[in-house]
Amino acid sequence: MTTQLTIRSVHAGALRVLLMASVTAGLFFTAGCSDFFNVTDKNQPVLDSLLANPTRQRVMGAAIGIFGASRVGMQSYIWRLGSMGREGINLSGNNQPDYQEPFYGPLQGTGFGGSQWADRYAAILDINIYLQALGLSKDFSDPEKAASRGMANTMKALNFLYVILTRDSLGAPVDVYHPLGSPPAPFLAKDSVYGAIIGLLDSAQADLNRAIAGSSGFPFSPPPGFNGFDTPATFIQFNRALAAKAQVMRATAGGCRGTPDNCWRAALTALGGSFLSTSPAEFQKGVYFDFSSAANDITNDLSEPLNGNTFFSLDSNVVDADTQPTGAKDQRVLDKIAVSQDTQRLGGIPIVGTAKFTLYFTVGKPDPAHEIPIVRDEELVLLDAEAQWFATTGSKTTALSDLNAVRGNAGKLAPTTLTVLSPDTAFVTELLYNRRYSLLWEQGTRWLDARRYGRLATLPIYVFGGNVPKVMPIPDVDCSALGLASNCTPTLTP
Repeated sequence: MTTQLTIRSVHAGALRVLLMASVTAGLFFTAGCSDFFNVTDKNQPVLDSLLANPTRQRVMGAAIGIFGASRVGMQSYIWRLGSMGREGINLSGNNQPDYQEPFYGPLQGTGFGGSQWADRYAAILDINIYLQALGLSKDFSDPEKAASRGMANTMKALNFLYVILTRDSLGAPVDVYHPLGSPPAPFLAKDSVYGAIIGLLDSAQADLNRAIAGSSGFPFSPPPGFNGFDTPATFIQFNRALAAKAQVMRATAGGCRGTPDNCWRAALTALGGSFLSTSPAEFQKGVYFDFSSAANDITNDLSEPLNGNTFFSLDSNVVDADTQPTGAKDQRVLDKIAVSQDTQRLGGIPIVGTAKFTLYFTVGKPDPAHEIPIVRDEELVLLDAEAQWFATTGSKTTALSDLNAVRGNAGKLAPTTLTVLSPDTAFVTELLYNRRYSLLWEQGTRWLDARRYGRLATLPIYVFGGNVPKVMPIPDVDCSALGLASNCTPTLTP
């Protein structure tokens, strides 16, 4: 059985071997095993035991493993996209490409540029195996299976979303679960990848509704970061939040098969089923990835002390920030950035580290167990503002109200001077300003937003001869399997 399961990515070489080895070693659970995630079956290879005998306990354990696998690489995702978007920089000096590539370029298909790929597809492979085991198992009721599929396909969609956000115009494979020896999976065009993501989320929503109709909860306990979203009825709100985000990203990518208004309107519908609230008390409400300093677990290494020498905030974060009526800088800057205790300087790049990020501190101190948000209410308010402004069924008055809710409560800024008659370009400038500071160092927002609105040229270069990357390349192993050179541009299937 094991030899018949593989990721049907775009090559039959190194990554496939890596993933096969990872799965048979128990990749479901090597995503970091705190007491919560430690569910490894130590008596048999996980894949064989799960599929040959998918007992209730083993399948429940695999469900927990999905959450663990999905958080792998998230710190890397944040600081790499944050570097390309000129939010921060890695000045540890341990690996030259970590500061060389995002500032000077070009991005390579290994190391920095080739990341945020294998970890995502490994998590997707885990989910596909879990779904197969769930289907084989006779130890769950139909409503329990529906609840479990709803969770799994929501998390699969999330992983695909991370893939396409980094590769954008290069597209990505979606058909990634076929027998060993199958030809490489086709690369789908960006809009088709978003379509697949939304299809997964809609299918998951339908399954979660089936579970609710059958009065079933999840047959497993989601991790603490999902508190408040740990039943099918509340998990749907998380699902709809991701659907709204995917629809907005697709609309600004020129998607929805050339009719972006379909996406804007669908985003508003999805937001209506999410946990959207303009109450400032709800801004931090959301779904989070858990971390821990327990043995064998993953820590949140972005939570670094003020005398740390790795991650630094760039000075433009403070320089570009608006001022409050009191004369102080945007409160989001004050809440998320502090002067470093030590200055970090590397010989290979003329950027000096003088400020640190503090958003992953707890009670003013570094916290390696601090959660990282997947999606928060504050982001939903800004997604609503964007969709309300651009959708034919939206309201520009509501869009401005959303922006002012964030400006006034998160930033302590005066209301925007925009009106419903303001041009779209002015609205986008205000929107992107608030997305930048509300989501600073959380998900690479500034780089993603600058690209989707054609504003990469507005990001500071910071170094002589430097540039801002547009996309992360396809990893070299995939290019090679396609018979193409490094930094390849795959042939896309519509």
